[in-house]
Amino acid sequence: MNQQTITITSGTLWAILMILARWLLFRKAGKPAWHSLIPILNAYDEFDICWKGGKIFLLALLAAVAAVCGFGMEDNPVFMAAAGVAVLWILIIHWRQSMKLAKAFGKGTLYGIFLFFFDKLARLILGLGGAKYVGKP
Repeated sequence: MNQQTITITSGTLWAILMILARWLLFRKAGKPAWHSLIPILNAYDEFDICWKGGKIFLLALLAAVAAVCGFGMEDNPVFMAAAGVAVLWILIIHWRQSMKLAKAFGKGTLYGIFLFFFDKLARLILGLGGAKYVGKP
């Protein structure tokens, strides 16, 4: 096998594991598991598991759009600064969501930190492990 085949195969297996992890998380939280297959819907459902209301989801989505658009305009310092602020906001939301997701599944702050730094692996452990959904923090 060549390097490209190994990369594609391992990437596909990792993607399947991530879909499985989110599928199991959604089932544990009482959400339709098939939502894990639809990109924007699965992000919204995950925000809904952690937060009260969809305002934070909209703010995160707007920040992501601002970051992508701002970094596409390297010659304009105002847009670059706005993109930097948007990235900082996304990191803050990700930190808070990691803590809330850990608490929603009965885990503590240490697991929230694990979720922040090793997001995909921690979600896989939550989905495949014995964690139970206890509700929004």
